[in-house]
Amino acid sequence: MIFGIWPGVVAADLIALRPLEVPPEDPTATLAALRDLQGDARRFYVRCYRHFGRGVPENAGIVPTPPNPELYCGEGRLIDLVACYQSPVADPDGFARFVREAVREVAAWGGGKVQVGEELNMPAPLDGGSPGCFEAVAAGLAAAFDERERLGVDVEIGVNSAGLADLAFWERLADTVGADRLAAVDYVGLDAFPDVFRRIPHEQLAGSVTYLIEHFRTVTSKVGVPESTPIHITETGWPTDSERDEATQRHVLETVAEAVLASGVGVTAYEFFGLRDGRSDATWTSRFGLLRDDYTPKPAYHAVRELIARRSGQ
Repeated sequence: MIFGIWPGVVAADLIALRPLEVPPEDPTATLAALRDLQGDARRFYVRCYRHFGRGVPENAGIVPTPPNPELYCGEGRLIDLVACYQSPVADPDGFARFVREAVREVAAWGGGKVQVGEELNMPAPLDGGSPGCFEAVAAGLAAAFDERERLGVDVEIGVNSAGLADLAFWERLADTVGADRLAAVDYVGLDAFPDVFRRIPHEQLAGSVTYLIEHFRTVTSKVGVPESTPIHITETGWPTDSERDEATQRHVLETVAEAVLASGVGVTAYEFFGLRDGRSDATWTSRFGLLRDDYTPKPAYHAVRELIARRSGQ
């Protein structure tokens, strides 16, 4: 199992991407936390986001996060670079060039993976709200495979979706991308936030997570993704605020992780969203961090570090 985390800071609400003044990223403190979480794990993903276009509508979240991934790679840390399609006009050719550059960057940073598109099944401000998004992801995947072969580099290529898997979405993706190409991806990713957007009684949480991940495997298999293709949990987390206390964050993250890892459906990577709160005095939409905005740890930080130490070699 390879674990990872998004270490970036966005000057915006993380859900609606409305502007928000936040303390700046501290690269030294960020690197120290990444090293601490990684521990003795041989490999660890650092998730990063790059955006093609200015969004639909234009929003404050269209910034590279983190701005300098090269500060955090090395020592077994690999870059998970998400190439987001945020064009206000259909531009599959432009996105294909953008993805080629993403493959080159990840290769230059020592390897890792490139996710083509982000939550294509979700409306704006996610990629599903951009004109020509399916065609752009199809062009981006073709470009990613071609660039990897041209360079002969070790970069994994995948796609993802969010929430409960929808067969109609995955059928459309397979039809647009091409069944053979979709079957060739190195992984399929799932952004999953149980108990965040729709509350779940905590005694039902583990069972709900098991259903979520098993359903994802069933749906992707129906459209031709081999059951041997690894599943990556590309984002998961649980925020804190006055009604969501830090002790419960720890409990939820532990429960969700153990349910996913026990599912037996081929999950090989598990990435948390994210390392640090944007603002620890703001609403829950800016408080997904394992650390508070001053880089002090919440209880969940220690739990995740223990989980990584215990399960990273499995």
